[in-house]
Amino acid sequence: MRRDVLERTILRTLHGKELHGYVIQHELTLAGADLDVGNLYRVLRGMEATGLVRSRWAESRRGPKKRLYSVGPEGRRRREAMLREAIFALLQEYADYLTAHVGPPAEDLEGTIVVVTSPFFDPVRQSILRRISGRLVHGRLYLVKPPEVSFETDRRRVTVLTGSHRHIPLGDAAASGVIFNDIPAGAEMGEAIDEALRVLRPGGWLSVATLFPERPAEDPVELSTYLFRLMADLFGNIPTVKPDELEARLRERFRSVRRITLADEAIFNAWDARPRGPNARAPDELPAGSVGRRAG
Repeated sequence: MRRDVLERTILRTLHGKELHGYVIQHELTLAGADLDVGNLYRVLRGMEATGLVRSRWAESRRGPKKRLYSVGPEGRRRREAMLREAIFALLQEYADYLTAHVGPPAEDLEGTIVVVTSPFFDPVRQSILRRISGRLVHGRLYLVKPPEVSFETDRRRVTVLTGSHRHIPLGDAAASGVIFNDIPAGAEMGEAIDEALRVLRPGGWLSVATLFPERPAEDPVELSTYLFRLMADLFGNIPTVKPDELEARLRERFRSVRRITLADEAIFNAWDARPRGPNARAPDELPAGSVGRRAG
C-alpha cells in the first residue's frame, strides 16, 4: 500500500477515536494493508512529526502504560480535504442530474437569465450556473451574488453583479428567467419573490432550488441526508426554508407552480405571474383550474 494511501487509511481509522498501535494494525489488516507493528510505528512517528496524528501515554489496567493515537490538527485538515474532494466528485455528478430540472424543461434557453445565490454557493450551485450557461444558446447570463462570495468564471459567458435575493441590480422587466439558489426565510421570502417578479418580463419564469428544506434532527439518518449534512458542515451554513411555506408564497404570485423533490433538494418552477396592483383579483377569486400542477 502506498504511503499516502496508508496515511489516509490510518486517518479514517482514527476518526473520532483514540487507539493503541495494535488496534490500528488490526483495523489496517481488515482494510487490506499488510503492515507489521514495527513498520506501523515508524509510519505513526512520521505522521506525528507532521501533525497528522498525535499521541499520549495512558495508564493500563494490566501491564505498562500504552501510547494512544488520535487525529492531529494537520490530520483533521487532511481529512477535510479528502472529504471535500470526494463530495465534490459526487456533487458534480448530482449537478448534471439536477440541472435538467431547473428552469423550463426545454434543453435550450434563450433571453436574459439571472442566477441569484446566497453566501452558500456550494459546488452543486456552481455547477448549475455553468450548465445553465451551456444551455443558453441566445441571450445573456447574469450571476448576482453577495460580495463575500468568490467565484471564478468565464466573464464572456457570465456577467457577475453584486446583489442579493432582495436586490437584483437590473431594471424592471429585464429578464426572461430568474433562478434562485436558496431563498431567505420569513418575511424576506416574499420580498425576494417580489423582486424576481419586478425584473421578470411578462411570460417569464422563476426557479427556486432549496437544499435541506427541512433538516432532520434524528439519528441515524438516510445516506442522502447524511451526505448533505456533511456537505453543509464542510461548505458553510445552508439557509433553512420550509418547502410548504415557499410553495404557498409562490402560488400567491404565480398561477402555475411545479414542485419537485429530489432527496434533500426541493426545486420549484413557477410561471404565469398573477396580476399585481390594486385591480388584481385575490387568489381565491381566480377561475377554477388556474393553479398549476404539482409533482413531488
